Amino acid sequence: MAIWTVFEPDEAEATTERWAQKVAFVREGFSWSALFFAPLVLLAHRLWLGLLAYLAIQGALLGTVYLLDVDSDALVLLALTHLAVALMLPDLRRGKLLLWGYEETGAVAARRLEEAEQRYFEARLNAVPAPRETPAAAPLPARPAAADVLGLFPEAGR
Repeated sequence: MAIWTVFEPDEAEATTERWAQKVAFVREGFSWSALFFAPLVLLAHRLWLGLLAYLAIQGALLGTVYLLDVDSDALVLLALTHLAVALMLPDLRRGKLLLWGYEETGAVAARRLEEAEQRYFEARLNAVPAPRETPAAAPLPARPAAADVLGLFPEAGR
């Protein structure tokens, strides 16, 4: 099961259909696709500032390896930026949505995005039936307290 954070736009005058199309779901956790295809994932999510930072860091690392004339084994350092993007992708997406005026409204646990959307909209639009009222439980009878027992210990002698 994955956790999806839900963001809604701050548009009160929008119709329900337009509002529902603008609700954003951000999957929490590690992004395996970003580990292997970091710049493409940043482009797919339209994270332009993240892409610029990624390219600047990659360029700085390449320049440092070239200027210091280090072994080509040092190019493994370039994979660190991919790891950073894979770890920080949900944070980058949340930051972008908050910057655009969205507000975080909840979280949903689901296996896939479609299931998360269905669960959230059913709960949000009151399509889920209200739980039945349970009858009030009868109070438990009080246990008589022994006069010589202090606290929760059953034996008075200890």
